[in-house]
Amino acid sequence: MKKHFDIQLFDESRAALLRNTIADYVEINGTYELMGTGFTKLDENPGAKTDSETYINEATSTTDITGYETEFSYESRLIPSQKAIYALWKQGRNHATGGDAQMKYVRVELFNPVGQATEQSAEFTARQFTVANEVSETSGEGGGKITVSGTLHAVGDPVLGKFDTVTKKFTAGDFSGKYDAAVAAAKA
Repeated sequence: MKKHFDIQLFDESRAALLRNTIADYVEINGTYELMGTGFTKLDENPGAKTDSETYINEATSTTDITGYETEFSYESRLIPSQKAIYALWKQGRNHATGGDAQMKYVRVELFNPVGQATEQSAEFTARQFTVANEVSETSGEGGGKITVSGTLHAVGDPVLGKFDTVTKKFTAGDFSGKYDAAVAAAKA
C-alpha cells in the first residue's frame, strides 16, 4: 500500500509570523523613532463596533460593522535613552491632555515589502494613525525595573501607505506589497 503525503505540510509559507515582523514607530519632534528596545508588549485591538438586527422574515440576525475604536496597548521598561518610551512616559507624567497627548504612530508590516530593498530605501506596507496616549501605570517594586504601561487610542481613521525604514518616511497611498500582489493574482 502506497502512502500519500500532503506536500503542503512541508511548505514554509505555513510558518506563522513572529512579532518582530511588525515594526512600530512614533513621531517625536518630526522624526519617527522605533518602538523596539524596552517594549515588552505592543498589541493591536481593532475594536470593531457592530449593529445587529433580526428582520421579521428571518430567524438569524444580520450584523453590520459600523465603525472601529482601535487601541494599541503597550508595556515597556522605562529606559530614558529610548526616545519613544521617554516621550510616552513624559506625556503621562506631565498629565498631557487634548492635542498635547496626541502623536503620529506608524505600524509597519516588515513581512510585506513594496518593491526591492536597497541600501538607500526599504519600503513596506504601513498604516499611519493619530493616537492619544493614555499612560495607565508607571510601576516597579523595590530593586526591580520600572514598567510603563498604557494604551494608544486611535483618533479617526488610519491612513494607508508605505514606510521606508531607511529614511524613516511615511508616504500615504494605495501600495501593494509582496503578499497583496499574491492575493490580487489569486482572485483574478
